[in-house]
Amino acid sequence: MAVIHAERFLEQIQSSYQFTDLEMKRLKYTLKAVSSELVKTLLLSILFFNLGHLPEFLIGVLVLITIRCNSGGIHMEHFITCFLFTLAFMLLSVIVLPSYVPVPYAVKPVILALCILITFLAAPVASKKRPPAAPETKRQYRNRATGLLFLYSVIIIILKTTPIADICFWIIVLQALQLLCAVAAQKGGKNEEI
Repeated sequence: MAVIHAERFLEQIQSSYQFTDLEMKRLKYTLKAVSSELVKTLLLSILFFNLGHLPEFLIGVLVLITIRCNSGGIHMEHFITCFLFTLAFMLLSVIVLPSYVPVPYAVKPVILALCILITFLAAPVASKKRPPAAPETKRQYRNRATGLLFLYSVIIIILKTTPIADICFWIIVLQALQLLCAVAAQKGGKNEEI
C-alpha cells in the first residue's frame, strides 16, 4: 500500500515539476539509497552503542560517508548483504584493526599516499542501479574523493597515534581496498551479484 502511494507521489512530482525520466530515475535512486543508509546507520548505531563504541563509530561513519559518496565502492544487490558487509567493515575499522594491528607512525604516510593514489586512479565506482554520470561529473567525484583523502591524511598525521586517528586511518585503508575490489568486480561483471 505504501509503495502505491509513493509511486503516485513521485508521478505527481514528475508532472508538477516536468522532471525528465532520467531525473526521476536519479530521484528514485537517491530516495532508495538514503532510506537504506538511514536504516543501516540506525541499526549499526544501536549495535555500537551496546558495544560501547558509539562515538568512534559515528566519527568513522562521517569520514566514510564523505569519502564513499564521492569514490563509490562495492555495491550489494540486497539490503542484508549490504548491511553485513558494512557491519564487518565498521567492526574492523572501529574496533578490531585499531586494537590488534598497530601501524608504525612512520609507515602511515606511505600507506595513506598509496590509498590516495588508488582512489585517484579507481574512483568513482558507481552502482549499476545508479543512472550514469557524465565524464565531467565523474572527474568531480574523483577529485573530491582524492581531496578529502588528502585532507583526512594530513589530519591523521597531525593527530599521530590517537584512537580517532587510528580509526580514520583504517577507514581510509579499507575503503581503498574495497575500491580496488569493486573495480575488479566490475571488470569481471560480478559487481552487485551478492
